[in-house]
Amino acid sequence: MGIQDVLEKNLVVLASAGSGKTYTLTDRIIGLMARGVEPEKIVALTFTRKAAGEFADAMLHKLADAAEKPATAAALEKIIGAGDTDFGELLEKVIRKLPKLTLSTMDSFFSRIVRGFQYELGLVGGRFELLEGEAAEEMKDEILEGMLDGAATNPLEEEEFIELFRRATADKEEIQVIKDLRDFINTWHDHYGKNQAIEWGPASMADAEHGKWEKDKDRLIELARRDWPNVVQTHKAQQKAFETLMDCFAAHRIGSGSMEKAGTLFEKVVAAMGESSSGKLELSHYKEFSITGMAAQALRELVTLAAHCEFAAALSRTRGVYAVVSAYDALVERELRSKAMLGFQDVKRLMGEWMSGEDARLRREAVDFRLDSRHQHWLLDEFQDTSREEWNALLPLVEEAISDVESTVFVVGDKKQAIYAWRGGDVGLFDEILDQYGEGLQLATMAESWRSCPQILELVNQVFGDSKQIEALFGKAAERWKWEDHRSATPLTKPEKAGYARVDVLDTDDKSGRLIEILTELGIGKKQLSCGVLVPTNTHVKRIADELRAEGFQVVEEGSRSPSTDHPVGIMIWQLLRWIANPADHFAQQSIMMSPLGAELEKRFDKDWSKIWEILSAEISENSFAGMVENLIAPLQNSWEKYGQNRASDLLEALRKLDRKNVISPRKVADSIGRMKISQSPGVAAVQVMTFHKSKGLGFDVVILPEIPTAKIPDLGHYKIANGEGWMSQAPAKWARAVIPQLSEAERIWSESQAYESFCKLYVAMTRAKRGLYLLLDTPAKDHDESKASFPNWLMSSLNLDAEAQPYFEIGAANWANEIPTLKSPEIIQNTSLGQAIPKRNRTSPSDSKPDQEAILSSTRDGRAHGIAIHAAFEKVGWLDEDEPPIFPPLSAGLMPPILATPAIQELLNRKGKSIQLYREQRIEAVLDGEWMSGVIDRLHVHLNANEEPYLVEIIDFKTDRISSGNDLLTRYEKQLRAYSAAVQLIYPGATVKSILVSTHLRAVF
Repeated sequence: MGIQDVLEKNLVVLASAGSGKTYTLTDRIIGLMARGVEPEKIVALTFTRKAAGEFADAMLHKLADAAEKPATAAALEKIIGAGDTDFGELLEKVIRKLPKLTLSTMDSFFSRIVRGFQYELGLVGGRFELLEGEAAEEMKDEILEGMLDGAATNPLEEEEFIELFRRATADKEEIQVIKDLRDFINTWHDHYGKNQAIEWGPASMADAEHGKWEKDKDRLIELARRDWPNVVQTHKAQQKAFETLMDCFAAHRIGSGSMEKAGTLFEKVVAAMGESSSGKLELSHYKEFSITGMAAQALRELVTLAAHCEFAAALSRTRGVYAVVSAYDALVERELRSKAMLGFQDVKRLMGEWMSGEDARLRREAVDFRLDSRHQHWLLDEFQDTSREEWNALLPLVEEAISDVESTVFVVGDKKQAIYAWRGGDVGLFDEILDQYGEGLQLATMAESWRSCPQILELVNQVFGDSKQIEALFGKAAERWKWEDHRSATPLTKPEKAGYARVDVLDTDDKSGRLIEILTELGIGKKQLSCGVLVPTNTHVKRIADELRAEGFQVVEEGSRSPSTDHPVGIMIWQLLRWIANPADHFAQQSIMMSPLGAELEKRFDKDWSKIWEILSAEISENSFAGMVENLIAPLQNSWEKYGQNRASDLLEALRKLDRKNVISPRKVADSIGRMKISQSPGVAAVQVMTFHKSKGLGFDVVILPEIPTAKIPDLGHYKIANGEGWMSQAPAKWARAVIPQLSEAERIWSESQAYESFCKLYVAMTRAKRGLYLLLDTPAKDHDESKASFPNWLMSSLNLDAEAQPYFEIGAANWANEIPTLKSPEIIQNTSLGQAIPKRNRTSPSDSKPDQEAILSSTRDGRAHGIAIHAAFEKVGWLDEDEPPIFPPLSAGLMPPILATPAIQELLNRKGKSIQLYREQRIEAVLDGEWMSGVIDRLHVHLNANEEPYLVEIIDFKTDRISSGNDLLTRYEKQLRAYSAAVQLIYPGATVKSILVSTHLRAVF
């Protein structure tokens, strides 16, 4: 880029892999500050915390280097076009104001805005709380469980929902039903929130009633059979194929999927219908022939009718899905969002609500007015990964900056690295903003790579620049792939920076050995080389990482693993916890019996499994969950490999944390362990194994791609949802989609998008390499179709590979790594004493110390919904003798009047002119006995004397338990109220603290 480009007022940069996006972005930040812009006026947004941290690191290093070295300072001044810059002074200013400089992820930035302006944005149900990680998953699971037991739905929805979903998951264990429901909701709920204007399964699109197939198919089959012999003198095989097809039509039930097995004749009939709309069907089945007359007409009508009925069924199912998802969303709204508890997606949608109506637009304008005065310079990184929701959230701010004379906008990204469409990334936004703002934005490109050596880029150019082959394999999808040959910033005259690129065609069984061979020959782990092994999926990550560990390589995996399901030790422990939670869970019990733990249990406790369950349950009460599990597996651990021992340690530590939280419900413990994820980020290791997606933004001296996907591109097995202008539906079978124009067009658009994203994934993977790039391809099968749109066909054709004649391709010298220095042994230094360790405080909640609510409420189907409704109603109650009676929601409208009419409760909720401060749903934090306690008090009365000083504080807790006496209630909640009382006493040390329980069931005060 030229000098004038870096600080153009509004600039869009299309930057190729390794071309220095971060470097250019930090140049712009430094240039702005060198010209007098205050750091707090600058906002730089990206997608990961790591990338945001790199912004700060790169900027500080660059400023420090320029402050110390005149040559660096001169070069930087030339780039930013600002002479005589005092970089030392600028560095000092940046360090001083670094907390005010917004270098952030989009999620964090949006969350910060909502936290600061929640009331202006219409979020008034409570103090904003961001839900993320396991806490968010746990809350969602509670809502899903409520849907399954009917407690969270209204009476009109309950029976229909339970019938719909339980039928779909019949004969499955309860925990599996929750998993299925979670997967179902995760698949569809995101679509629900993205665009409320989309119509789900519009009935108007169905050109046939669902039942018309059964009504008309026999007549059409008879017509086809009767006229078939008159059409053509058919071959015996053709006649047999025809009879098979007619039998398939006769047996077919809408939604069964049986027509997928109707044979090649059916496929050719469908294809012939698409090629010609005339009465004749031209087919090729053993020999070419034509079908005319009534037979052709009947076949057309059969296929068309079946397709439209399949579509009608899909539309109907989609409307059913909408009903379920909307019911779930209503619960999320009621139990989370209305109380200001939002996930990241909710935050983005709240920020984009200004597009939904005038009130929301005016609220957002009030926020933007304050933000515009605070932030004037916007830098957006990785713009190809920006979603429509994120852009809608940013649009008012960026649009104002584009038009404002004193503000600037900088957008940088790479269309060829758009690999996050599955999570909403919209690469089309690049073209959209250029079209919309025209001359208001300048466009620049960066094609020179500072990462990869010339040999690697030669391979990259040969593959991704082969437009003829891309078009031949992938058709119109190739039109979206705009290529400019990459150049290396490392000249060929520097042999010490030269490298090597190689592609091998191997038998599948030989690829693992070849991977080990490459790592060994290069000296990975012994030489000063970083190495990334990049694979398509997390399943590949686990398998290859385990294989390399078995060969003695030090391996780190990027991403997350599920310790309860990714290793036999984890599975064994999780199934044990599931069985403890539910001794009727036969799958869990059988899993334990088939594991080494089964023999150990029977050795210790004989073969009476009911007795074993009682003993283990008693041991949990005495020694906690972690203690029970640790005691059981202790004799087995020495026989496990190191990785298995580490997996056991991970789970034991997680159990200890749950024990410290006083989680006493076995089911909650089993659910928590089942959901548990362990994040694994690259560290100091010889080999880093990760998916193509996770490798984005990284670079390695050596990159190996041992698993190139062989599936056809796009893989229509992943095509589940059809989208059109203003509508969406579950996608019916491929043959049905081919017959219906709206569906075939939707599939075409999706296919081109998926093919383009596939190009991007391979491009990202190959351009991570700095000096060594190795690809391993599977040897094609003997009946291999070279016209199949796949990565192997693309690579083999572009590189002129042949499994027998030319099974490899190479550029550069294979021994390039010989001159790489070996790793030095780490210097042993004397241990330094760090002083007495200060343990991190455990965080507890008083509600954790009360009896398990599941056990208390299990006797009533609607116990949970009843409790939620009563607490929500009491939250509306102020002073009965001063305020207007509140309007209660339907679920509590009939329950509250008799409760509030109780004399003892009336006495408690009347102020009688006293000086009392009232707090409802009051969050409280305190350190008690060395532990950090968090909780929420239902109602708090702070009585003030004549000097306005607190002299009495009443803690009031509303309980909906269906108990028989006040003593039962006091026994259950004594520990909880003592914790609240101790915390409140710390806040009001001079006051008397009184704890009060209100039983709504007994209508009494204790």
